[in-house]
Amino acid sequence: MVYVKPPREERESYRSLVAGYLFAGMLVYFYSIPNIFFVYIDDMWRLFAILLLGSYLMVAIIASYVQYRLSKYKPIGPHFPDFIISLWSMAAINLYGFQALAEQPFFQEAYVNLLWIQVFLILFAWIKWISVTTRKQVAKGVTITLVTFSLFHLISCISAYEGADIYAFLFEEATHTPVWPGIALFFSGLMTRFMMATSIDLVITPEERVLLIAEEKAREEALKRKPSEEMLSSGRYLEYGELDYEGEEGLTNYREKGSTTFEDVEFLYRENDFRYFSRMDLNPAKELMLYQENGQWYCQTAGQEPEKVLLSEWANDNEKEWRRFEINKREYLEQAIEYRRLVPRFVEIPSDIDASKIDWYD
Repeated sequence: MVYVKPPREERESYRSLVAGYLFAGMLVYFYSIPNIFFVYIDDMWRLFAILLLGSYLMVAIIASYVQYRLSKYKPIGPHFPDFIISLWSMAAINLYGFQALAEQPFFQEAYVNLLWIQVFLILFAWIKWISVTTRKQVAKGVTITLVTFSLFHLISCISAYEGADIYAFLFEEATHTPVWPGIALFFSGLMTRFMMATSIDLVITPEERVLLIAEEKAREEALKRKPSEEMLSSGRYLEYGELDYEGEEGLTNYREKGSTTFEDVEFLYRENDFRYFSRMDLNPAKELMLYQENGQWYCQTAGQEPEKVLLSEWANDNEKEWRRFEINKREYLEQAIEYRRLVPRFVEIPSDIDASKIDWYD
């Protein structure tokens, strides 16, 4: 059965998309106002600024409709507003920068050259035969350049206010610090970086995406599975175990007291003040309980003595947040039956739940 949106729901969805485009286009409005009223080269550029603002308002309506129709086409739908908003924002921003530097031809020429570099970087992000790793490294380089420029420009503006003009010191052709055009250049670079990220994500192949996800997970696992140098040097790993408990996706990491390696454990359910996990790496898997006593957290593996554990920083600071994803035993079993999830053998099944419907693992 295919769900068809009722007309009223369609209209509301379309209106919300339009509102999103209008709200997200703040940079277009902010830079169109000075383009039309305050900076001026000639009437042609002013007319272009008016058309730019008017076209964005029209495109917001048309693009909202197109995006609504493309919403099920995942490779394009989510990125469609990014390109529309970024393109119009870049046009408005750079039109302002170009006009505001009319009386400083040296900086105006430099601004135009930097704009061509930004266009090249956006096109570079689309080149499929260049590895995604290389494109991402170039994008990171753009981020570093943006941060460096923003700090330099901020220092230059402060210095100019105090009477020491850094731009005039560095460039003989400079008459004064181009404060607002510099800010416009920063926002233009920000849009360029945003469009590069969107372009890379759009043209990435499924194989490259899988590889990147695997590499990211490997880096995260390497960080999680290596106890801190401070932990090792202080000898605390001999006194405490560790539980990296965040729980939203079910999996977390556990290190036994005295061990320097972590293992995967799966959160199962909560009963009263006890949280139950499965130590899946053991054969067979064993039940692990997490509980608190006199302010100290303990983990107890079935058949073993309880041991003191240290929780992750997030877990210590957000205990109340745990309840958002923690479920009781009945909910856990009902979900396991509904979604065909594997249940460890040690879980005892209440008499009113059909154990034959449960898929077990050892």
